[in-house]
Amino acid sequence: MFWANLIAKIQTHTSMTKNEIYAILFIFGFGFLGFALKSLNAKEIFISNDEYNSATVSAMKVERSTFISTDFRNNPNPLLASADTLKPKETFFPSPNRPSKKSEFSGIFNINTASKVQLMQLPGIGEKTALAIIEYRNNKKFNSIEEIMNVKGIGPKKFEKIKNNITVQ
Repeated sequence: MFWANLIAKIQTHTSMTKNEIYAILFIFGFGFLGFALKSLNAKEIFISNDEYNSATVSAMKVERSTFISTDFRNNPNPLLASADTLKPKETFFPSPNRPSKKSEFSGIFNINTASKVQLMQLPGIGEKTALAIIEYRNNKKFNSIEEIMNVKGIGPKKFEKIKNNITVQ
């Protein structure tokens, strides 16, 4: 009732419509709210600029990443391996049975049958090297793990890093 009487008085004195009065009240109301929040040190009440920017950058990184045939906990799904793409999907839920870093990888893959995603989990093996391994084995199957050094991009140092994680059987 109070607001209706106030708006009616403003209309008679200014010849403004109700919508114009609502718009002005809206603008002044949020202007006052902004001033009040600024004077109350809004950084302590709401998220700070640094936290906001960090969250925004993280969200953008997730959006840029692409699917690599794993579920949201980063467990491989062999049925989807043919749909592999370039970048690994970021995960927010580390799986207890899968290490988070390639250098800590402890699984063993058959290099004659492993998918591109599996090969990329090996320390020092990126997409190009994984594709080179697949191309090599399409022409000639590996008879020993040492033969992987015939693939361009894999030398003795890289072989030392991955030899415990590969097999040919």
